[in-house]
Amino acid sequence: MKEKTKFEINAAEKQIELLSNALSGAAEAGGHWLNVSGKGYPRFYPTGVSVSPFNALFMALHSDKNGCKSNLFTLYSEAKARGASVRENEKGVPFLFYNWNKYVNRNNPDEIISRSDYVRLAPEEKAQYKGIHNAEVRTLFNIDQTLLPFVDKKEYEEALAKYGNSIEQGFGEKELRELRPRFNNFLQSITQNLSPIRTDASGIAHYDTQKDAIYIPRQKDFIHYTDYVQEALQQIVSATGHQQRLAREGMIMKNGIPPTEDAVKQEKLVTEIASGIKMLEFGLPARLSDASLELTDYWNRELKENPNLIDAIESDVNNALEVIRKAERGEKIEYATLRNHRQTEQMKGQMPKHYIVADEIKKYPDKDNKTIVLVIDKEKGIADVILPAGASLEVNNEIKGMNKQRIQTALEKNGMREVRFYNPDGALGFRPDDRYFAEKQIEVARLKNWALETLSTINAAPAVKKAEEMSFEQVQMVQDDNNRWALFIKPEGKDGYSVYPDKEDLNRFFTTLRQSLDNIDKVRDELAKKYYTLAESKPDLKVDLFHTADESIDLNRIQRVSVFKTKNGAILCAATIDSQKLQPRSVTPQQWQRMWVAENRDTFKQHLAATLYADVLKKGQSQEQIPSEKETDEAVQKNIQDNLEPSNKPEQVTEKSETAKQWDKIKDKHPDAVLLFRTGEKYRIYNQDAEKTANILGLPIQKDSDSVFEKVVEFPLHSLDSHLPKLIRAGERVAICDKLEEKHKMTDEITSAQENDKTHGLRR
Repeated sequence: MKEKTKFEINAAEKQIELLSNALSGAAEAGGHWLNVSGKGYPRFYPTGVSVSPFNALFMALHSDKNGCKSNLFTLYSEAKARGASVRENEKGVPFLFYNWNKYVNRNNPDEIISRSDYVRLAPEEKAQYKGIHNAEVRTLFNIDQTLLPFVDKKEYEEALAKYGNSIEQGFGEKELRELRPRFNNFLQSITQNLSPIRTDASGIAHYDTQKDAIYIPRQKDFIHYTDYVQEALQQIVSATGHQQRLAREGMIMKNGIPPTEDAVKQEKLVTEIASGIKMLEFGLPARLSDASLELTDYWNRELKENPNLIDAIESDVNNALEVIRKAERGEKIEYATLRNHRQTEQMKGQMPKHYIVADEIKKYPDKDNKTIVLVIDKEKGIADVILPAGASLEVNNEIKGMNKQRIQTALEKNGMREVRFYNPDGALGFRPDDRYFAEKQIEVARLKNWALETLSTINAAPAVKKAEEMSFEQVQMVQDDNNRWALFIKPEGKDGYSVYPDKEDLNRFFTTLRQSLDNIDKVRDELAKKYYTLAESKPDLKVDLFHTADESIDLNRIQRVSVFKTKNGAILCAATIDSQKLQPRSVTPQQWQRMWVAENRDTFKQHLAATLYADVLKKGQSQEQIPSEKETDEAVQKNIQDNLEPSNKPEQVTEKSETAKQWDKIKDKHPDAVLLFRTGEKYRIYNQDAEKTANILGLPIQKDSDSVFEKVVEFPLHSLDSHLPKLIRAGERVAICDKLEEKHKMTDEITSAQENDKTHGLRR
């Protein structure tokens, strides 16, 4: 994730404050938390331009907080230029303005073009790029915070009459009656283009993920019409999170088993915010459900403790509302599987074509033997006749024994409605690609009087199958050295390569994987076919993550490479270059993963060494020799001991050794898991696990006070319930290790407690 500027951090803090205050105050306002007075959707004054959903949310919350009569906002400079300046000591609301000056290739993150270059692209090429939003934080003020009510009272009152609250607009029964057909049309658009909406006499509104259908009680079962509207909107927002749409984790279920509790709680927040903004579009107040009122403390705590949550909520809310708006515009929201299949079929036409069958056919037409080839499509009644080289395609100008009129008559007697003549080569040559021969009959024949005699047949099925079907030896998600995910594809019988998938495909893949859904293999195969056809039609998208990109390095200078894990869990690469054994260098978890995926592991190791020791290879310099991997491990352990603080007590040295042994033992069993070690009232995470955890949870990396481990991350026991789901959502496998300690026996000599490790649970 891109690092935020100071202004963006301050803006996020103000947004969180506004949202938290609104959620906290809902209990005292009958559940109402947004647009209680029924104002219109936030807009810029005086142009009337509406704003993006998430910006609209905070503009409306700011307006509610300050008791403003409308959701009309202006910039400080524009208010001043109109002669209606912002009043003294007024505080505004942050507005995130996005500049789309650059565009990145969806499947090649390193290819970035300017907006001017993007504008010149053809429509189909533009689809290959997405905008890079550069956020600019600006401050907006409600017109009630300006001098407009005093400078131009008439204009101010006219603005309120058009965009003000329900009182200012005179909203009553008449306006409510006008709202009903508008909302009914909205529901009809959702039914036709997103998910069917059905009446449920049970009295409980819900969205069925298995049937992908929305169930709402009858309108008369609601006391207020606005409650009916809000309930419907909440279920519609839920439908956008279906695995085949936006794949929000809180909506994914396996055989009726719900997702994790934290994912469900976050999904509920997304539902409340998105449906609240939609209520805002209809000019109606938004109210939290009774179940949501019980979650406000949890949401506020999460928003405060997790600085990235507000960004995740923004993305989910904006995406959900964009899907709904597409349905409103009449766009059919396809299932991701169907969309990917359609895109795959469209891209097949751009893939390199194969002509195995056509090349085989050209061998058989022969003047001397009077043989021709017939390609017959019985279903369509079309026959292609391939004559020998040099044969004219015009009637009455033919080779002896190959009268085209007789050939055509014979084929027409056999049910052919159209007969076409070709030569094997030349301008009128016959050379369709292999897919053309699907379901067609190919015969080598010759004319015998007025009949055609079949001499043999050509079986095109294997070539057609190879052209139409895609099979893969391996499909795997791997990370590059910049932590970006790429899809590694190894087509059957071909060299493998990687392609960077679209964000929505990555989201669906990992959501399916994390929830252990049964269809992960189907999703994997679906994405492999999509990105195989894309890469074959656009070879520039193929990425090699297994070889060094520096062609100037002489690989022959690398005689031996060893990649191994040390006892303390570090991953190292030791290389012999120019007959000298060099000090090992660190290998990242991403490089370690790719080594096990690589088609040729030895080749990968050689190129890995070329990357890690590039400075040595380029300069022709070597470092000090090392004896062996065993001695390297011993040196690592010695280094730990050498770095112990002189003041450490004997029992601390003993405990350090035991802790390291316990960590090594469990890490050997679960090398791909993040180990959470309970020590007293805290959980501690060490070494490479600490780096992962720090990035995901936003926690600081510390130096171990006992110098046993190079890196340590820790958090209190009570934070496990909030931190564990975040690790799992990030795709990490987690092992929780509770240390069971015996009480210290106090004697004349201090003895260390005996500790046993208990792997409390492995979670994904």
